[in-house]
Amino acid sequence: MPDTIRAAIFDMDGTLVDNMHIHQEAWRRFLEGKGLPFDEAQYHRNNSGTITEIIPRFFPQATDPAEAYRLGMEKEAVYRDVYRGRVVALPGLVAFLDALRKAGIRIALATAADRGNIDFTLDELGIRDRFDALVGSEDVQRGKPHPDVYLRAAERLGEAPRHCLAFEDAHPGIRAALDTGMRVVGLATTHPRSELETYPLHALIDDYRMEDPISLLNIDT
Repeated sequence: MPDTIRAAIFDMDGTLVDNMHIHQEAWRRFLEGKGLPFDEAQYHRNNSGTITEIIPRFFPQATDPAEAYRLGMEKEAVYRDVYRGRVVALPGLVAFLDALRKAGIRIALATAADRGNIDFTLDELGIRDRFDALVGSEDVQRGKPHPDVYLRAAERLGEAPRHCLAFEDAHPGIRAALDTGMRVVGLATTHPRSELETYPLHALIDDYRMEDPISLLNIDT
Protein backbone atom coordinates (compact mmCIF):
# COMPACT_ATOMS: atom_id res chain seq x y z
CA MET A 1 0.00 0.00 0.00
CA PRO A 2 1.37 3.50 -0.85
CA ASP A 3 2.63 5.65 2.01
CA THR A 4 0.47 8.43 3.43
CA ILE A 5 1.37 11.99 2.41
CA ARG A 6 2.21 13.99 5.54
CA ALA A 7 4.23 16.87 4.08
CA ALA A 8 4.40 19.05 0.98
CA ILE A 9 7.73 20.43 -0.23
CA PHE A 10 7.75 23.25 -2.77
CA ASP A 11 10.39 24.51 -5.13
CA MET A 12 10.24 28.32 -5.43
CA ASP A 13 11.13 29.78 -8.85
CA GLY A 14 8.63 28.58 -11.42
CA THR A 15 6.61 26.82 -8.71
CA LEU A 16 5.42 29.51 -6.30
CA VAL A 17 5.87 32.22 -8.93
CA ASP A 18 6.16 32.14 -12.72
CA ASN A 19 9.40 34.10 -12.85
CA MET A 20 11.99 32.38 -15.02
CA HIS A 21 11.67 35.13 -17.62
CA ILE A 22 12.60 37.59 -14.86
CA HIS A 23 15.78 35.65 -14.10
CA GLN A 24 16.60 35.66 -17.81
CA GLU A 25 16.16 39.43 -17.98
CA ALA A 26 18.32 39.85 -14.85
CA TRP A 27 21.08 37.70 -16.36
CA ARG A 28 20.97 39.76 -19.55
CA ARG A 29 21.34 43.03 -17.64
CA PHE A 30 24.02 41.61 -15.35
CA LEU A 31 26.18 40.16 -18.14
CA GLU A 32 25.83 43.19 -20.37
CA GLY A 33 26.77 45.36 -17.39
CA LYS A 34 29.99 43.33 -17.24
CA GLY A 35 30.60 43.93 -20.94
CA LEU A 36 29.64 40.36 -21.85
CA PRO A 37 27.11 39.30 -24.50
CA PHE A 38 23.94 37.52 -23.46
CA ASP A 39 23.30 34.29 -25.33
CA GLU A 40 19.88 32.78 -24.64
CA ALA A 41 20.92 29.24 -25.55
CA GLN A 42 23.91 29.47 -23.21
CA TYR A 43 21.65 30.82 -20.47
CA HIS A 44 19.29 27.85 -20.70
CA ARG A 45 22.21 25.37 -20.75
CA ASN A 46 23.90 26.87 -17.72
CA ASN A 47 21.08 28.06 -15.48
CA SER A 48 20.66 25.14 -13.07
CA GLY A 49 21.96 24.55 -9.57
CA THR A 50 22.92 27.10 -6.94
CA ILE A 51 24.17 30.53 -7.97
CA THR A 52 27.75 29.67 -6.98
CA GLU A 53 27.54 26.60 -9.24
CA ILE A 54 26.16 28.71 -12.10
CA ILE A 55 28.54 31.67 -11.97
CA PRO A 56 31.71 29.82 -13.13
CA ARG A 57 29.83 28.65 -16.24
CA PHE A 58 29.50 32.29 -17.28
CA PHE A 59 32.75 33.48 -15.67
CA PRO A 60 35.35 30.68 -16.08
CA GLN A 61 37.92 32.87 -14.36
CA ALA A 62 35.87 32.87 -11.14
CA THR A 63 37.61 29.82 -9.69
CA ASP A 64 37.78 31.26 -6.17
CA PRO A 65 34.56 30.37 -4.30
CA ALA A 66 34.52 33.79 -2.64
CA GLU A 67 34.65 35.52 -6.03
CA ALA A 68 31.91 33.26 -7.40
CA TYR A 69 29.77 34.09 -4.39
CA ARG A 70 30.38 37.84 -4.76
CA LEU A 71 29.39 37.78 -8.43
CA GLY A 72 26.40 35.61 -7.64
CA MET A 73 25.09 38.00 -5.00
CA GLU A 74 25.60 40.88 -7.43
CA LYS A 75 23.50 39.09 -10.04
CA GLU A 76 20.76 38.28 -7.52
CA ALA A 77 20.60 41.92 -6.44
CA VAL A 78 19.93 42.80 -10.09
CA TYR A 79 17.19 40.15 -10.15
CA ARG A 80 15.47 41.59 -7.10
CA ASP A 81 15.66 45.11 -8.52
CA VAL A 82 14.06 43.93 -11.77
CA TYR A 83 11.33 41.92 -10.00
CA ARG A 84 10.47 44.16 -7.02
CA GLY A 85 6.84 45.24 -7.03
CA ARG A 86 5.94 42.71 -9.75
CA VAL A 87 5.94 39.49 -7.72
CA VAL A 88 2.66 37.59 -8.10
CA ALA A 89 1.87 34.10 -6.80
CA LEU A 90 0.75 31.42 -9.21
CA PRO A 91 -3.05 31.39 -9.35
CA GLY A 92 -4.61 29.55 -6.43
CA LEU A 93 -1.35 29.19 -4.46
CA VAL A 94 -2.38 30.90 -1.22
CA ALA A 95 -5.69 29.04 -0.97
CA PHE A 96 -3.87 25.80 -1.77
CA LEU A 97 -1.29 26.33 0.97
CA ASP A 98 -4.02 27.20 3.45
CA ALA A 99 -5.96 24.05 2.53
CA LEU A 100 -2.85 21.93 3.10
CA ARG A 101 -2.24 23.48 6.51
CA LYS A 102 -5.91 23.01 7.49
CA ALA A 103 -5.53 19.33 6.59
CA GLY A 104 -2.52 19.02 8.91
CA ILE A 105 0.06 18.83 6.12
CA ARG A 106 3.42 20.35 7.02
CA ILE A 107 4.99 22.57 4.36
CA ALA A 108 8.61 23.28 3.42
CA LEU A 109 10.46 25.22 0.75
CA ALA A 110 13.32 23.47 -1.10
CA THR A 111 15.02 25.78 -3.56
CA ALA A 112 18.38 26.43 -5.18
CA ALA A 113 17.87 30.12 -4.41
CA ASP A 114 19.90 31.92 -1.77
CA ARG A 115 18.36 33.25 1.43
CA GLY A 116 18.15 36.77 0.03
CA ASN A 117 15.89 35.64 -2.80
CA ILE A 118 13.89 33.36 -0.48
CA ASP A 119 13.19 36.23 1.92
CA PHE A 120 12.42 38.58 -0.97
CA THR A 121 9.93 36.20 -2.61
CA LEU A 122 8.10 35.05 0.52
CA ASP A 123 7.84 38.58 1.89
CA GLU A 124 6.69 40.07 -1.42
CA LEU A 125 3.97 37.40 -1.53
CA GLY A 126 3.20 37.63 2.19
CA ILE A 127 3.28 33.86 2.67
CA ARG A 128 6.25 33.26 4.96
CA ASP A 129 3.99 32.07 7.76
CA ARG A 130 2.66 29.19 5.62
CA PHE A 131 6.03 27.39 5.72
CA ASP A 132 7.31 25.21 8.54
CA ALA A 133 10.86 24.93 7.11
CA LEU A 134 12.96 26.79 4.55
CA VAL A 135 15.91 25.21 2.74
CA GLY A 136 18.05 27.11 0.25
CA SER A 137 21.46 27.10 -1.38
CA GLU A 138 23.30 27.93 1.84
CA ASP A 139 21.96 24.77 3.45
CA VAL A 140 23.43 22.23 1.02
CA GLN A 141 26.70 21.61 -0.78
CA ARG A 142 25.13 20.53 -4.07
CA GLY A 143 22.23 22.02 -5.94
CA LYS A 144 19.63 20.27 -8.07
CA PRO A 145 19.59 17.79 -9.83
CA HIS A 146 21.30 16.37 -6.72
CA PRO A 147 18.65 15.45 -4.15
CA ASP A 148 20.32 17.23 -1.21
CA VAL A 149 17.89 20.14 -0.89
CA TYR A 150 14.84 17.84 -0.81
CA LEU A 151 16.44 15.48 1.67
CA ARG A 152 17.30 18.41 3.95
CA ALA A 153 13.75 19.78 3.71
CA ALA A 154 12.25 16.40 4.64
CA GLU A 155 14.71 16.12 7.53
CA ARG A 156 13.72 19.54 8.87
CA LEU A 157 10.06 18.57 8.69
CA GLY A 158 10.84 15.32 10.50
CA GLU A 159 9.37 13.22 7.69
CA ALA A 160 10.76 10.42 5.55
CA PRO A 161 10.83 11.26 1.82
CA ARG A 162 8.22 8.58 1.11
CA HIS A 163 5.72 10.65 3.12
CA CYS A 164 6.46 13.85 1.17
CA LEU A 165 4.87 15.28 -1.96
CA ALA A 166 7.18 17.58 -3.94
CA PHE A 167 6.07 20.39 -6.26
CA GLU A 168 8.45 21.23 -9.13
CA ASP A 169 8.52 22.95 -12.51
CA ALA A 170 11.95 22.13 -13.97
CA HIS A 171 13.86 19.05 -15.08
CA PRO A 172 16.71 19.21 -12.51
CA GLY A 173 14.29 19.68 -9.63
CA ILE A 174 11.95 16.92 -10.74
CA ARG A 175 14.88 14.52 -11.02
CA ALA A 176 16.17 15.62 -7.61
CA ALA A 177 12.83 15.00 -5.90
CA LEU A 178 12.20 11.68 -7.66
CA ASP A 179 15.66 10.47 -6.64
CA THR A 180 14.68 10.82 -2.97
CA GLY A 181 11.66 8.57 -3.44
CA MET A 182 9.17 11.42 -3.12
CA ARG A 183 6.10 11.63 -5.31
CA VAL A 184 6.20 14.72 -7.50
CA VAL A 185 3.57 17.13 -8.81
CA GLY A 186 4.80 18.88 -11.95
CA LEU A 187 3.98 22.54 -12.68
CA ALA A 188 3.71 23.33 -16.40
CA THR A 189 5.08 26.86 -16.08
CA THR A 190 8.70 26.80 -17.24
CA HIS A 191 8.35 23.80 -19.57
CA PRO A 192 5.45 22.55 -21.70
CA ARG A 193 3.35 19.63 -20.54
CA SER A 194 4.75 17.46 -23.31
CA GLU A 195 8.20 17.62 -21.70
CA LEU A 196 7.07 17.00 -18.14
CA GLU A 197 4.84 14.09 -19.13
CA THR A 198 7.98 12.03 -19.71
CA TYR A 199 8.45 11.77 -15.90
CA PRO A 200 6.52 9.39 -13.60
CA LEU A 201 4.64 12.26 -11.97
CA HIS A 202 1.97 11.95 -9.30
CA ALA A 203 0.11 14.76 -11.10
CA LEU A 204 0.72 17.51 -13.66
CA ILE A 205 -0.96 20.88 -13.14
CA ASP A 206 -0.88 24.35 -14.71
CA ASP A 207 -1.47 26.18 -11.42
CA TYR A 208 -3.08 25.63 -8.03
CA ARG A 209 -6.68 26.49 -8.89
CA MET A 210 -8.82 23.48 -8.09
CA GLU A 211 -12.13 22.75 -6.36
CA ASP A 212 -10.62 20.21 -3.98
CA PRO A 213 -6.92 20.94 -3.30
CA ILE A 214 -6.62 17.98 -0.96
CA SER A 215 -7.47 15.65 -3.85
CA LEU A 216 -3.81 15.94 -4.87
CA LEU A 217 -2.92 14.03 -1.72
CA ASN A 218 -4.68 10.99 -3.14
CA ILE A 219 -2.01 8.28 -3.18
CA ASP A 220 -3.88 5.62 -5.10
CA THR A 221 -2.29 6.71 -8.41
